Amino acid sequence: MSTLRALAAAATVAALALFAGCSGASSASRADPVAAGSAAEDGSYSKADGNAEAVPAPAPAGQPDTTLTPKLARTAQVSLTVPDVEGAAVKLRSLAASMNGQVTAENLVTETDAEAKQHLISVMVISVPAEALDSTLEQLKSIGTVTNRVISSEDVTTQVADVDSRVHTLNDSIARLRELWRKAGSVRELSELESQITDRISERDSLVAQQRALAGRVANSPVTISLTVPEPASELETTGFMGGLLAGWNALVSSSRMLMTVVGAVLPFAAAVAIIAVPLLVWRRRRARLHRPDGKGPGPAAASGGGTPDAGDATS
Repeated sequence: MSTLRALAAAATVAALALFAGCSGASSASRADPVAAGSAAEDGSYSKADGNAEAVPAPAPAGQPDTTLTPKLARTAQVSLTVPDVEGAAVKLRSLAASMNGQVTAENLVTETDAEAKQHLISVMVISVPAEALDSTLEQLKSIGTVTNRVISSEDVTTQVADVDSRVHTLNDSIARLRELWRKAGSVRELSELESQITDRISERDSLVAQQRALAGRVANSPVTISLTVPEPASELETTGFMGGLLAGWNALVSSSRMLMTVVGAVLPFAAAVAIIAVPLLVWRRRRARLHRPDGKGPGPAAASGGGTPDAGDATS
């Protein structure tokens, strides 16, 4: 009997010790929830209440998060040749309104060419929803002739995700500082906490402005449109017989103009030379006729008073 009682007492002591150990572990777990929550350093537990909850492994370094939605900021630049600049500007305003967009800028300039002719040139910027950009570019063909078109896309996915994350973090930080501010026990603590809250709110508001700007760039697409009037044709271009005839006529007219230009330039000098040369030539001809030996004028011997006697005088 004494042996049985000894065994029973030993079993009771062992059971009490085991119960005490379990109670101590539970108390320690409740007393230090942070240690319990961070017991597994590899992130296999995310709660401190002792309930195991698997945490998804982070994405490997250098690989993008595939859950992000791509954010593209699209813009376009178009050059149009139109017969009437002001009429085309009116059509562009109507087109922007029909696409739920608006005209954000317009610049009308008058240029003068080498022939002193004035031409209107207009540059307009319309903003349309991003999903209506392709349709807007197609409808521009009905307003004028497209001579140039450039479409650009900028991926702002990373910028949007970064700004969103920073705004979320600052909101959490502001909430925690406000909770500490309510529990502050001294004026110094209140002042320091209030200063930190103000700085974080200012930074948060700046990021919110960037967030709105990025959202606007993604939601709307600006289109810069240049309106010009076509240059008038300088010459009629034809081929075949009519083309050769027209080219010959143009060459004749051009040569005639050049010849008349030369004649006009030489005529004053020719008139001056004629005034001097014509009297001189007349005088020389008269003098030569007076000295001719053909009987129509005294020769050089008669003029000098001597000469050879003729045949009649010699026979007599």
